[in-house]
Amino acid sequence: MAKLEYIEYKNRLGRFQESLQALGLDGAIIYQATDLYYLTGTAQAGHFFVPAAGEPLLLAYRDYERAQEESAWQVRPLGSFKELPGLLRESGWASLRRLGLEMDVIPLNLFRRYEALLPGVQWADIGQILRRQRMVKTVAELEALRWSATRHAQVFHYIGNWIRPGMTELAIAAEFEGYARRLGHQGAKHFRGQEQGMGPGLVAAGANSARTSCFNLPLAGLGLSPLYPMGASQHVWEEGEPLLIDYAGVYGDYTVDQTRIYLGKEVPADLRRAQDVALEIAGRVAAAARPGVTAGELYDLAVTLAARAGLQEHFMGYGRQVTYIGHGVGLDLNEWPVLARGDRTVLAAGMAFALEPKFVFPGLGSVGVEDTYVVTAGGAEKLTY
Repeated sequence: MAKLEYIEYKNRLGRFQESLQALGLDGAIIYQATDLYYLTGTAQAGHFFVPAAGEPLLLAYRDYERAQEESAWQVRPLGSFKELPGLLRESGWASLRRLGLEMDVIPLNLFRRYEALLPGVQWADIGQILRRQRMVKTVAELEALRWSATRHAQVFHYIGNWIRPGMTELAIAAEFEGYARRLGHQGAKHFRGQEQGMGPGLVAAGANSARTSCFNLPLAGLGLSPLYPMGASQHVWEEGEPLLIDYAGVYGDYTVDQTRIYLGKEVPADLRRAQDVALEIAGRVAAAARPGVTAGELYDLAVTLAARAGLQEHFMGYGRQVTYIGHGVGLDLNEWPVLARGDRTVLAAGMAFALEPKFVFPGLGSVGVEDTYVVTAGGAEKLTY
């Protein structure tokens, strides 16, 4: 994908500055990688100062030259964190009183260093402001999402053509992940709040696909060790087992999410029926996902449909069920909106989310589906196939 035009970053910055002004802040300092990239066009390490009005300034560590090449805004080198106050003063910001930080993701020790370097400043959390802004995608972002979805479709087509019982979960993952990389997959995903430790997806067969883990997911697979308790293991996929492949596609910068279930002839009838119900739920929820509807209403609709089918106790987990059926996608895998119980977020055109109704049967496995959608006036348009 081509680099975004300057006007895209200018518009993003303008919307963010309007929010800062509404909160009575003098500005904000952005540190987290995807927020930094969203506003500047570079993810090189640094501190991006955004005044409530006027031109911003990116203070970059190494690689300063690369940051300067990639950023839409002025960049100055930052040799030491202690230089930050002086560089701000030199740029005309000497009397800052109220500043925002991404308090949902920055480490506590970094916050303490900001406090020590800028004494007397009152700090406010602006993480939610950026997440809310990023929730509605621009035309350029939607184009990037569609392109990523198109590439990812090739991966699932590839999977369907060659997988077969008798292969291990790890062998399946290694084969299609290699193909995805050749298509341009980044090989990783950004997950806000957990920058390390999660691969781009999971492969799980049979009872392994009903295994849970430390992550807030309806299922996680077994993984290869207790330190990496998610994804493919050395288990061999047998004919009578469901095979679940849940894999995020990250081509260019934007993430789509997709899950497919592969059912052999000997798979139990309960799983086949639950798969049909999952597909029905996905279709009904997607049709209802129009501007003006709340995220919580879509969750309630899904739970109602699962209950009518007599499958509520298996829906989105078993015993320890998660209370969402979908999540926003974009630069991060876990953006807003979250289609969760009681969530009052009102859907608007341009919001993108992954919808993932799934059913978990301990000892047997899991079934379901996941696709990435964008909200339109006529309901949610499916991007992944």
